Amino acid sequence: LGHHIANDAIRDWIFPEYDKLKKENRLDFEPSPYDVALIGDYNIGGDAWASRMLLEEMGLRVVAQWSGDGTLNELIQGPAAKLVLIHCYRS
Repeated sequence: LGHHIANDAIRDWIFPEYDKLKKENRLDFEPSPYDVALIGDYNIGGDAWASRMLLEEMGLRVVAQWSGDGTLNELIQGPAAKLVLIHCYRS
């Protein structure tokens, strides 16, 4: 149940911040066609860092990595991604 509550809170309170900042022209970054979001991993073992480095070596920009060691700013930037990748150690 905790995951569902957290997901609903992100959808209802965090994602609308991106739309608000974009509308007010106050984004901290310039979105690009190569933006990706890496979601779904707690990154306990640090394996998401290796995946992030590979994506960046391929020329993609990871604008959000969460929930493991992501920041609030990355959560807000998540909707800017052109591609969302689910990264899960168990998968």
